[in-house]
Amino acid sequence: MFKQLVALVLISALCCTPVSAQSDDQTPSPMDQIIVTGARAPLTISQVGSATTVIGREDIERRQVRYVTDLLRTVPGFSVSQTGGVGSQTQVRVRGGEANHVLVLVDGIRANDPATGDEFRWEHLTTGNIERIEIVRGAQSSLWGSDAVAAVVHIITQESANSSNLNAYAEGGSNDTLNAGASGSASGESWSLNGGVEFLDTEGSNISRTGDEKDGSDITTASFGARLNATDTFSFTAGLRYVDALSQFDPVDFFVTGLPTDGDVATDSENLYANVGGMLKTLDGLLTHQLNVRYFDSDHRNLVDGLEESSTGSERTTLAYQSDISLGENRLSLALEHEQTKFQQRGAVVFGDPNQDQKMDITSVIADYQALSGDRFTWLLSARYDDNSDFDSIVTGRLAFSYQWSDTTTLRSSIGKGQKNPTFTERYGYFPGQFVGNPNLKPERSVSYDIGIDQELMDGTLVLQATVFRQDLKDEINGFVFDPDTFLATAENMDGTSERSGVELSTRWNVSERVGLAASYTYTDSAEPGPNGENVRELRRPRHAGSLSADYRSTNDKLLTSLAVDYGGSRYDIFFPPFPASSEIVTLQKYWLVDMTVQYQVMPAITLFARGTNLLDEKYEQVYGYRTQGRAGYVGIRTSFGRN
Repeated sequence: MFKQLVALVLISALCCTPVSAQSDDQTPSPMDQIIVTGARAPLTISQVGSATTVIGREDIERRQVRYVTDLLRTVPGFSVSQTGGVGSQTQVRVRGGEANHVLVLVDGIRANDPATGDEFRWEHLTTGNIERIEIVRGAQSSLWGSDAVAAVVHIITQESANSSNLNAYAEGGSNDTLNAGASGSASGESWSLNGGVEFLDTEGSNISRTGDEKDGSDITTASFGARLNATDTFSFTAGLRYVDALSQFDPVDFFVTGLPTDGDVATDSENLYANVGGMLKTLDGLLTHQLNVRYFDSDHRNLVDGLEESSTGSERTTLAYQSDISLGENRLSLALEHEQTKFQQRGAVVFGDPNQDQKMDITSVIADYQALSGDRFTWLLSARYDDNSDFDSIVTGRLAFSYQWSDTTTLRSSIGKGQKNPTFTERYGYFPGQFVGNPNLKPERSVSYDIGIDQELMDGTLVLQATVFRQDLKDEINGFVFDPDTFLATAENMDGTSERSGVELSTRWNVSERVGLAASYTYTDSAEPGPNGENVRELRRPRHAGSLSADYRSTNDKLLTSLAVDYGGSRYDIFFPPFPASSEIVTLQKYWLVDMTVQYQVMPAITLFARGTNLLDEKYEQVYGYRTQGRAGYVGIRTSFGRN
């Protein structure tokens, strides 16, 4: 099946080669956009060799969504699962991988949380003060280390560019939701400042199948950044981001139904991201030095009836040096990193002690060579050596190719080795009556490869992307294994190989200056070794997923409408009924989500907007037993002064 899909993409490349080139006076191709995530130094999308998606500030404002995951649903290969409505626990899986196989960077800072199983807390990521989101799919561990098994998502906050601006918005709507934010920047000849604050509070909806208690959330996000160009060759940067969030949810009734039921349970979380760095250019810019200190801190308090029952926390400090060497048109990046991660768990002593402090150190050496001197052919080669205090040393690598078949057709391919270290929770976690960690776990290891085509048609107004992918994962960790010594669940490395493969398709068509259309589709076949040696379909991965969108702008540019339709295919999940019944596999039904936004510019600096979500009022679950939010509507106002 996989070989047939590869052949299909290659045939498409030949058949779709255009008969005419782009006109010289049209806007630059999106493939010429510079990104900073596809290699250790900035490259254009057409040079990266991996499947890449960029979501810009214009896309965010067109949709007026408040959570980044509402944007990720439209990205090929991405699948989103929520345990309820707004602010509830959210997981993102890419190409059939696990939720902690997606590395998230926030302005270069590793943001996956060791206190929550190395998963990024997507339910805390709002869209305020985000300039763009860069997504590179496929194994990127040789560039960015553990967790970068299925993809890297880089959140880049706003930065001024020789100008000043101030933006603010406020909206309210269903479920007593109030959302407001402000961001701005200021700059001079050699300096710039940017910052923002955002607040979201909602009463929420009832996420359990029974009862009527609503589960609300509130999130406050503040960020600040600064840049100083001290000389023509030396610059200094600093950044700070703080998130304070409270999320209510329903506990599981383990004795009667095995399903969520009304209850006063919540998690109070704080996250801090910080970065200080400097860049020095020498030898007339042929040699660039970068030194950065990055810091991440998280604290999560689990509350029952308003009182703290347990808590987890983490702290990660990274010292990084990188040198970029220009070799003609080619480039070599060499980097040295040292990362120290601490984990803390606190809780009541009940038939076991969950209280613990753990630590892990990793020293890494990275080399990334970018062969860019070819007329139409470029290739990237990277390697990483990780010396880990807790596991055997490991070497990961990646090789990516990009061939510009014509002015409008690019063929690309990549192969990479990924690795994911076991989490602190999997190794040492203890939850009374539920789970005990396994300190003898090994890292997960993968090899992934893809082949694709980026095609522009109709003078660049129509852009098509197609990718075939495959990943083989060994030593996958199963966190629901029965431990006969404690009669609790534990984690173990599985025998055999987990196999993920599929196809990603996407298109964007600017029909005219006023009308834009887009669509995406992903087919994913994700299987893991079963208890009897057979391959079984993995949980919470839809086999079919896709999206459609349409945008319209009036002739006077005052009215803008955006319609987004997301399709989530059926998927499997697991249900744990009350003891002594055994677990069972259940099917979650497919669904369609229809959202629409209407905006009207009443004055140059003032825009009114209204948006509706789940307009069809679909009743669906992305996690078994957890209802999601029904139809909702919001209205608001946005102001913008200076540069947008």
